[in-house]
Order: sequence, then structure tokens, then C-alpha cells
Amino acid sequence: MKQEMTITTAYGTIAGTFLSHEEPRATIVMLSGSGPSDRDGNMGGVGFNTYAKLAEALYDRGYNVFRYDKQGIGKSDGDFNKVGLHDLINDAILVVRTIRQLADVNRLYLLGHSEGAVLAPAVQLETKADGLILLSGFHESSKQMFLYQADALAKDIEHVKGIKGLFYRLTGVAKKVRQRQDDLLERSLRTNVSFFKYRGQVVNAKWIREHASYDVRERLEHVTVPVLAITGGRDVQVPPEHVHMIQTKGEVTSSIIDDMNHLLVTRESPHSLLMLHKEYREAIDAPIHPKLVRELDEWLKKQS
Repeated sequence: MKQEMTITTAYGTIAGTFLSHEEPRATIVMLSGSGPSDRDGNMGGVGFNTYAKLAEALYDRGYNVFRYDKQGIGKSDGDFNKVGLHDLINDAILVVRTIRQLADVNRLYLLGHSEGAVLAPAVQLETKADGLILLSGFHESSKQMFLYQADALAKDIEHVKGIKGLFYRLTGVAKKVRQRQDDLLERSLRTNVSFFKYRGQVVNAKWIREHASYDVRERLEHVTVPVLAITGGRDVQVPPEHVHMIQTKGEVTSSIIDDMNHLLVTRESPHSLLMLHKEYREAIDAPIHPKLVRELDEWLKKQS
């Protein structure tokens, strides 16, 4: 059964979708990645439907699944430009506590993707969720990941061939990418405002500041529940090898799916951050990687 739900908060309501078998089942609460993506995984008018497809795949395997819009996105109240990392964590804690009270919830698991995988350990420690599923996350301070992504993009630019590559090198585009990231970080850290305008774009300074002082490893080291961590070998937004570095006080199962990208779909050929937008648009109609669904199902069954 598909049920639209709202959860009351101090600033209004959080809106979400609950896929339920209407009986006590293992239940998964999904925490989405960064940016203004809605409960289905869509943003900027582009229908990726990553979370809708993943939720339906898990529901078909017998699990209840709840996914929701972040503050100021979709049907949830709030102003997304003023939302910081700790706001996202606190909302997730409220969501988990609310869903856990439902009659059709047996065991409850947190499934975080990308930024959601970084927030999930903090949420688990507060809610005592029964397990963690971390997809496409990283095992590093958030500040270092900001710099990693800027450096990776700059390196891609430096390796562009032909006339375009020559133009990039002559105009110092790679250097400007690094400078822009450093500038955004510095400006965010020296201000107390929630957001500011930068070259015509709104920058969420509060979110950057709070991420800059956050390290997922400091939360993971206190986790005692089972953890499943999976990243795609074709993921260029996070280092795939980080998945095997995760250490907790409990059992950790980690896996790299060689031909899966950050959107959790099949990607056969190599790619780069520079071509990411084109690649992701080409993957709009692609199903969730079948091996990912299989590994999630096998792990969840072992927990029951």
C-alpha cells in the first residue's frame, strides 16, 4: 500500500511516502543525498527517480520503505537555503522516531545515500535504529571531501584533449575550479549568515560551515549495530575504496559493485566529473543495479 504521510515539526511538516505491506515488517527509512532533491531523487526538473526506484525495488522484496522531502523541498515546509547539516540530522531523527511507532514496523533500518550515508550514523546513535545501510558514502571529513571533488574535477579538466583542452589550459580553468571551492569554503566559514549570493547563485553557507566541522568517522566509531556499505566502482563523486575503510564497534559488510555509478545504476564505460551531467541524464530510465538490490535483500534477510 502506498500512503502519503506528513510529520509535524517545529517549522511545519515533513511530507513523505510510505510503502507498506500493512503488517509488521522490516522497515527502511531513506536519507537522501545532498542538494535540493525530493523524496524520489529528482532535482532541477530532471526525473532521475533514484529513490523512488530503489524504494519500489525493496518494497517488491517484502520490505516497508519510507522516503521524504527535505525541508523546503517538494511538499515539505521550510526554506532549503537555510537548512544546515544539523537540521537534516534532526529532521531524520524525528522521522525515524515517528515511523518506528507505526504498527506495521518491526525492525527499522536507516538507508543513507551519498550525503545521507554520512548523516545516517549520527541519526542511528540517537534513534537506536537496528542497522545501517550506507550507499555511495565516504570515510573522511566532509571538508576533505569538498576539496577532493574540486581536485578531481580540476584533474579531469587538465586531461581534456583537442581544441577544448587547449582552451582550458590557456585560460587556467582547472586552477579556477580549485580557487572557487577554496573561496566558497573560506567565505562560508567567516560569516554567520545562512546563505549568500556568489556569482549569481545562492550558496548555503550554513550547510558548508556545519559540514566543514563534521567527520563521519567520529560517529561511526560509536556505532554498534550491523552496517552494510556499498559503493559503485564507477562512482566518481566519492572514492569507491572508502567503503572498505569503515570501522565501527559492530559488524561491517562492505562491497564495491564494479559497474555501478553514483546514481546506483549500471555504467559500463569509464567516465569523469566533467561529463557527469550528460551521463546522469542518459541514465534517467535505467533501473537500479540488480546486484545492489540483491545484496541489500540478502543482508536484510540475515538480520531478521
